[in-house]
Order: sequence, then structure tokens, then C-alpha cells
Amino acid sequence: MATKRKVLKRRLKFLTSPIVEYVKKDRSRVRTSYTDFLNRLDIEENTILYEAYHGKSITGNAYAIFKKISEDAEFNHFKHVWVINDTENKIMTTLKNTSKNVEFVSVDSKGYLKYLATAKYLINDTSFPYYFVKRKEQIYINTWHGTPLKTLGIDIKQRSFAGHKNIQRNLLHTDYLVSPNEFTYKKLLKSHDIYEIFSGVVADIGYPRVDLTLEQDSMQVKESLGIEKHKKVVLYAPTWRGTVGKEEDTTVSLLDEVKMVQDTLGESYHVLLKSHYFTYQYFVKNGLENLCVPDDFDSNMLLAAVDILITDYSSIFFELLPLQKSVIFYMHDFDQYDSERGFYIPTDELPGPVAYTRQELLSLVKQHENLKEKYQNNYNAFTDKYCYNDDGQATQRLIDIVFKGKSSDKLIRTESPKEKLLFYGGGFYNNGITVSLTNLFDYIDYDKYEVILIDNDNAHRDKWRNMEKLNKNVHILFRPGAFNRTIKETYWHELVMRRGAHTEFVRKNIQVSAYQREFKRVIGNTNIDVAIDFGGYNKFWTLIFAFADVKKKCIFLHNDMMEEYNKKIDGKYKHKHNLKVIFSLYQYFDKIVSVAKSTNDQNKVSLKDYVKDVEKKMVYVDNVIHSDRINQQKNEKEIIERNGLEYLILKDNQETNNELLDIYGVLKPDHKNVNFINVGRLSPEKGQKELLHAFAKVNKKYANTRLYIVGEGPLRKDLMLLIKELQLEHVVILTGQLSNPFVLLNNCDCFVLSSQYEGQGLVLMEAMVVGKPVIGTDVTGVRSVLEGGYGKLVKYDIDNIAFGLEEFILEGIESRRFDYDLYNNQALELFYKEVTLNS
Repeated sequence: MATKRKVLKRRLKFLTSPIVEYVKKDRSRVRTSYTDFLNRLDIEENTILYEAYHGKSITGNAYAIFKKISEDAEFNHFKHVWVINDTENKIMTTLKNTSKNVEFVSVDSKGYLKYLATAKYLINDTSFPYYFVKRKEQIYINTWHGTPLKTLGIDIKQRSFAGHKNIQRNLLHTDYLVSPNEFTYKKLLKSHDIYEIFSGVVADIGYPRVDLTLEQDSMQVKESLGIEKHKKVVLYAPTWRGTVGKEEDTTVSLLDEVKMVQDTLGESYHVLLKSHYFTYQYFVKNGLENLCVPDDFDSNMLLAAVDILITDYSSIFFELLPLQKSVIFYMHDFDQYDSERGFYIPTDELPGPVAYTRQELLSLVKQHENLKEKYQNNYNAFTDKYCYNDDGQATQRLIDIVFKGKSSDKLIRTESPKEKLLFYGGGFYNNGITVSLTNLFDYIDYDKYEVILIDNDNAHRDKWRNMEKLNKNVHILFRPGAFNRTIKETYWHELVMRRGAHTEFVRKNIQVSAYQREFKRVIGNTNIDVAIDFGGYNKFWTLIFAFADVKKKCIFLHNDMMEEYNKKIDGKYKHKHNLKVIFSLYQYFDKIVSVAKSTNDQNKVSLKDYVKDVEKKMVYVDNVIHSDRINQQKNEKEIIERNGLEYLILKDNQETNNELLDIYGVLKPDHKNVNFINVGRLSPEKGQKELLHAFAKVNKKYANTRLYIVGEGPLRKDLMLLIKELQLEHVVILTGQLSNPFVLLNNCDCFVLSSQYEGQGLVLMEAMVVGKPVIGTDVTGVRSVLEGGYGKLVKYDIDNIAFGLEEFILEGIESRRFDYDLYNNQALELFYKEVTLNS
């Protein structure tokens, strides 16, 4: 009866949870509505959606494009949809009264979701939300919002993990990237790690918003702002400092600075303050908005009336240069900004002087009339490098290219012609999968392949450290946000995630288009040739890759997968639920790749019910080993002495914190002892319990034996209790996880792998590279490594492991030399043959 209630409760939750989520969670409703529009509605061929600064204003490049198109009679039949969150925006009111076919929506509103899903043309100067996915028929024009002085994306010195993820994703969806100059598009694409995989077109045509500056009448601007015509205009436009959601009120300091500049220059000048949107809110809150340029007044139109610009790190100064006006840089927090963010352009190359204090600023303001001539060489160099497109025709060039289909020699493609391999790497935890993928990435031929790694945007300590070690040729993409799906798609998705695609009924109803949509949401227009689920244990990513619209799909099997299916830790199945689903998806992959011949032989037998055409689809590719790194790290030895004992310091575990140094080390193996070492995850299949029992037998006969066990895992506490129970506290050392175990391995005498089963036994070959004798259990994955005389194979039981240890003590182990260069070459050949297209 209790079982029936449990089943009924589970089924009820299955039926109600998608509806409850839709009703209670705003973001879920937004995603569901947007997805419904994507599925149901046709593209509106003559509709343009404009979004500037996430709907904060109607300004900038988007406004310049709108203005030009709406004035062109050829486009009278077009509908213009503006994204604006402030319903009291003055420009919005003006456009309602003066422009035809204009509609206004706010971010996340029903209208916004509808037009984001259906407008033929999408124009944005930053990024659309996480849920956005461009349809094939849509044309996405991203103009960005300035030539970068400050670093972007992965170039930021103190960047957050995956902080650039949504901009990266938006750029990958972009069809036309409008750029003011070569410097900008290269920095933008490279800093978001997509230069060689960006499949859109760069339009190096100049910024439409600069046209507004060049065509605007300065006297009209002064009149609009109530400035007397005879006065010269000084614009103070500082960069916003802060974090979204943690904005600070800086009105007092800004007003002080404006007042000081005004007092210094006198009545013949009018000093204006143009604050960032977040800062402007505080002026409004404090009733001081009259002291600022209105937030909805276009900055580029404002520049037409400016005689002197005072700024810090804002890119606005680039767009004043065509007017040949003076610029003063006020960088009072330069050192902090440089250490946290960093700059692309040195300060001594800037087209104007730099002040670091208020006193220096006021001194420069007093002598401003002489500054232009003094910095003329820098000014000319900047104009030539960054403003060569600023002729007032950028907007027309864009309209001709995108809306009229005219050819142009200013269109540039950065995409590499190489074959593109997309990997999911398994989460980048400290495990063998991470090591084997990292090794492969260091040896793959980057002259032939563009390698792309995709992962969730969740940061954990292991992931951050391990990704930092990846070869710099690898492009890393992140999956932000949640899976877009309708309620119907949610039901089928949950069913597949629970039961897998084992039945014909489920297979016929799998929401393939939903998974393809999610794949495209993350990778955009990127032309992927081969999708490789290298992790092989995450059912969600296996689903996404199984139905990806690519030329070839591969999934890696890093173990005897049926043994993994049945593995228990603390009485609970570790992988059974995930593998139940994953096994049912093998049928949708072109290649099912085991990491050793013996592992593939076993997987062919145990997984034959899940794979059609076993002999063709199920193959093996040996793991690559990083012999260069191993040979380097094995000699990184540092010893300290304490209380008469020598400790081996492991440099990779040192962490600095200001003046403090935290040192981690282990007791140095003594050459008078026989030192065995085991490296691996502390998990049941690695057989460390059996090894301890075997070692206990040997240690009773040979007191000068020691055992080092390197690794972390769920069995750590159990192993510690067993060590105490067997009275091995002084002869067995659990070192924990080491990113460089090779220096310790090099100082031991014999490596022992006691596994119940393995994928390949990568750590065995690492020991062989170091040149150590090895003992391994005669099981799947180990056998194919050691057979042929490369080490000693013993049966997987306590007595035989103990016999192997004793035999080494008495007689040693003779083994063949391991030619790791030849091995790696053969492993790479297998990878190219079985996994890539370019074999």
C-alpha cells in the first residue's frame, strides 16, 4: 500500500509540477510564452525590433538606424518596434506623435516576446536576454556600443567566471556585427573567445551614431538644453562604477567636480554632466536631475555642441575626435581600475592629457586652449586608426548592405575554414575524464581543427582551476539561463529524463525540435561539424548532443559502463538513474567510443541491446597522455626538514594570501623503505580497500614497506577507519588530491593499481612515463595497457594483490620500455579516424 501511495505521489508531481512552475515563476512564464511564439507564429518580414542598452533608452546606433530608415520612403511599409522600459521617456512621446508605424514594448512583456520571436530584423547594441534564440529566417544586427579602451570578456584582469557568457552567446547569434574600426571588432570577438568560430559578417563601416554627431547643428543642441549660444560647452562624462544591483549614490562627488570645473572656467563656459543611467537615477531621486543632461538626450547628438570633453574610461571620446575638439582624461582611480579591469591602450598614447587628481584636472582645464596642439600627433594617430570610417555615411552603408542587399568591400569574415569540434567535457571535476580531455587538447592538431568546449555557467573550485589549465587554442562557450520549452515539451522532456527513450512510444514523441532549439540557443550560428559528448555521464548534455543538427555525433565511454550502472556507494546506486537514460540515447550517435580496446570489447557485449550495428558504431580511441608535463613535474622537488623528518613540498598546493604562505607537503619516501603508491579516486571500483588488506599482510612480513594513496572521494572516511582498524596509521599515508602527483610518484618505488575495473587505466601509463614498475589488476581497461610485458598483472583479490607486492619486494618487476611518443601518435591517429570528419 505504501509503495502504491509513493508511486501515485510521484505521478501526481509529474503531472502538476510544470503547471505549478508556470503559475508561480515569472521567468518560467516568460520562457514558455516566448517559446510558444517561436513555435506558432510566422516571421513578420517588414518588422524591425530595436533595443538599446537593454531597453533603457532610445538612443545610439539603434536610434540612428531607425531615424535613417524611417525617413526613407522605400521603407514606408516597415513596422518599427522600440524596446523601452520607461513609459515616460520623452523621445517615446515624440515618436508617437511624429512617426508612423512605430510601436513600443518593454523587456519581457508579451509584446516584446512576440516581436523578439517574429521580427525579421533585430537590432541591438548590447545583448538580448538569456532565453533569446535567433530563428533561421531572422537577421540579427549587433552594433555594440563603442571602441573599447577598457578590457572586455576574458581579457579583464579580475574577471568573474563566465561573466561574458550572454554577450558571447549574442555575438554567436549575430549575422552582422557593425564595427567602427578594425581594432574594435578584433578586440570584441577575441575577448569573447569566438574570433575564429564567429560565422557572421563583420561590417567595418563605422558607427551610425557618429553620423548623428556629424549631421547635428550645434546651436540647435544648445537651444534644446537652454545653453546660451555664445558659451563654449564642456561635457563631463564619467564612466559608471559599480555592480548591477549594488549601485551607489555618487551624486555629491560628481556635483562637486562639475562645480569646480565651472568655477575654474568662468561664465563664458557652460559645464554639462552626462551621467550613466544608473547614476542618473540618483539625481532623479534627489531632485537634482536638472543639473544633468537628460538621460534620454542622445549622447552623440549632444557631442555636436561640445568644445571640451572630460571623461575617464568611456569610449565616448572616440566619437568626438572627428570634430577635432579637445579631450581631457580624469582618471582619479586609475591604479585600482587598471589592477581590476585593465586597458587595451596605454595612457601615454591617448589623444589628450591625463589627470589623476582634482588639482591636476583643474590645472589642465585652465590651460585647455594649448592642449590640442600639444597632443596633435596622438590625436592624428587616433583619428587614423579608429575614426577612418567617420564620414557621416555609416548608416547608409548599413542600410545598403542589410536592407537593400548591396555588395560591399567592407564586409569581413573571421571564421576559420578548419573542421569544428564541439566537446562537452563532463563538468571539469578532478577526475580522469578531465585529465584525459586536457591531455587531448594539448596534443590535437590546431592547424586542422577548431576545438570548442561547452559547459554550464556554474562555477565550482575544481572547474575554475581545471579550465584555467586548458590549452589556449580551445574556445570555451558557456550555457547561461534555462531550457526554453512549452508545457507540452516539458512533459515529454521530463518523461525522457526519468525513463529514457527505451520504448517506441517515447521515441516517437521525443521533442527533437526543442533540443535542437536549445543547442542553437547556446551556440548560435556556429558551424559545428562534430559534437562530442566526452563526459558521457550527464543525461541532459547527452540528450542535447544526441539530437544536435550536426554532421557527426560521438559519445565517449570512459569505463565498463554496465559496471558503472551497477556501482553502489553507501548502499546507493551512483550512476544508475543517469545511465538508464543515456544507454537509451546511444542509438542516436554515430560513434560510441570506448577509451581502450579491452573496454570496448566488454562494452560491446554488455551494451549490445542498446546499440544497433555494434561492430560499426562501437569503436575505441586510446587516451592521450601528457608525457611532456609528466616529465617536467616529476622533477619539481622541494624538501623541508622538521623535527628530524624530511617532507616533500607539493608546490601546486601552495596558496598565497597577501603576506601569508600556506604550505602543504607529505613525508618524503625514505629510500630505506619499499614505497608503494596508488593514485586514483577514493571510490569502490578503485579497490583501495582490497589494497589496504593486501598491504597489511605484506607489512606484517616486511616492516620497511610504506603505502601512499593519492586522491579524494566518497570512501575517504571508510579508508581512514580501515587504516586504523588494520593498525597501519604509521605506514599508510592518505595525501588527498594533488594536481602534481608525479613528484611523489617519482620518489616511490612501485605503482599499484588495484581497480575492480577501469576505462583504460590512464594513471598506469603516467607511471610508466615516469619509469616506475607497475602492478595492476587483470581487469577490463588495465589488461590492454599492461599485456605484452609492460607491467605485472594480478587477479583482483586480496591474496593476489599481496602476492604481487611481495614479489616486487623480493624480485622486482621486469618490464618493457614504454615508448610514449609512439603511443600518443597512435592514439591521435585513432581519434582523427574515428571521431573527426577530416580523417
